[in-house]
Amino acid sequence: MLYIALVLIIIALVLNQIITKKTDTIILKPNNVTNYSKKDYIMTQTELKFYRELKTITDKLQLTIFPQVKLDAIVNTKSNKNTARNRIKSKSIDFAIVNNVNCKIVCCIELDDYTHNYKRRIERDNFVNELFSYIGIKLHRIKVSNTYNSIELENMIKESL
Repeated sequence: MLYIALVLIIIALVLNQIITKKTDTIILKPNNVTNYSKKDYIMTQTELKFYRELKTITDKLQLTIFPQVKLDAIVNTKSNKNTARNRIKSKSIDFAIVNNVNCKIVCCIELDDYTHNYKRRIERDNFVNELFSYIGIKLHRIKVSNTYNSIELENMIKESL
C-alpha cells in the first residue's frame, strides 16, 4: 500500500513537471516578432541637439533630464474607467526635468517642430497643455531651432523651481 502511494506521488510530480514545462513554453513563446526591428536611437537628431544644450544647464542646476517620458508616468488618472488612462497611455513628453535628490518633477519640455502645425497634433497639444495646467506641472514649449539661448533656457527652468 505504501509502495502504491509512493508511486502515485512520483507520477503526480512528474506529470506536474511536464504540464508546467508545456505551460511555460506556451507563455514564453514570442508572437509575430518578425513585425519588429530595433531603433538605433532613442531621440531624433533635433532632440539630441536640444538635449545637449539642456544638459549643460541642468547639470549646473543639479537637475536630471529624463527624455521621452510617457504621460502615464507623470499623470495619475482619477477615473476607474480605462477611458482616461487610454487617452494618455500612448502619449509622451520630450523631456521631464527632475530634482536630483528625490526625482520630484520640476517641469517638462516639449520641442515643437513642424509636425505641431498639423490639426491632430494641435488638438493633442491643446489637451496636453490643459492637462499640465490642471495637474500643476509647468510645461514649456520650445520651437525647434538651429540655436538655443542658454540664458533664456536656464531662466525658464529656474522659474519652475
